[in-house]
Amino acid sequence: MSDFSSALEELNARKNSQDNKDVSAIFDELEILTVKSEGWPSGFFEELVKLLGDELYLKLKGSWTLLYFINGNWEELSATQRQELRDPLTSAFDKYENWMGAFVTSEILGERYADEGALSALVKFGNCAHLPARALVPHGLETLAKTTPDQSLRKLAIDQLRELEKSQSQEVRQEAQISLKKLGL
Repeated sequence: MSDFSSALEELNARKNSQDNKDVSAIFDELEILTVKSEGWPSGFFEELVKLLGDELYLKLKGSWTLLYFINGNWEELSATQRQELRDPLTSAFDKYENWMGAFVTSEILGERYADEGALSALVKFGNCAHLPARALVPHGLETLAKTTPDQSLRKLAIDQLRELEKSQSQEVRQEAQISLKKLGL
C-alpha cells in the first residue's frame, strides 16, 4: 500500500469479500502514511465515516481498528469533522462483530466528547444496546466522569453508573461495579 487511496481500496476489498485478514495491518500502514504525509488528504475522513455506516464493514472482526485509528489521530480532525463523526460513531455502537468496537466507542465518547451529548448516548446504550456492547457502557461513563471538568455532568455519569449497577444483566452490573471502584466510589 503506497497511499491513502490504496488503503481505502484494500479496506473495501476486505469488506466486500468478508476477508478479515490484515485489517488492522492496513490501519498500521495508514498510521505511518499519516505521519509521513503530515495529515490526511482531502476526502479521506469522509471515506472513513462511510465505513462506520457500512454493515458489511462492521461485520469484519477487525472493523473496530478504524475507531482506534481515528482516536489515535484525533488531532487530524477539525471541530466540524468531530461533530460529523458523532452520529455515525453512536449509530454503529453495538453493530461491530468484535466487542472492541463498543469499547473504543465508549472511550471516545467519554474522553473525546465528554459532554451532555456523550452522556445521553451512553445512557441510551445502557438501556437498549445489545450485549456484549451494553456491558461496555460503564467504561464510557467512567471515562466521562474522569475526563469532564463539569462537576454536574460528572455527577450524572456516576448516577447512571449506580443505575447500571442494578441492571438485570450480570455483565452490566459487574462492569458498573468495577467502574465505580475505579472512581473511588
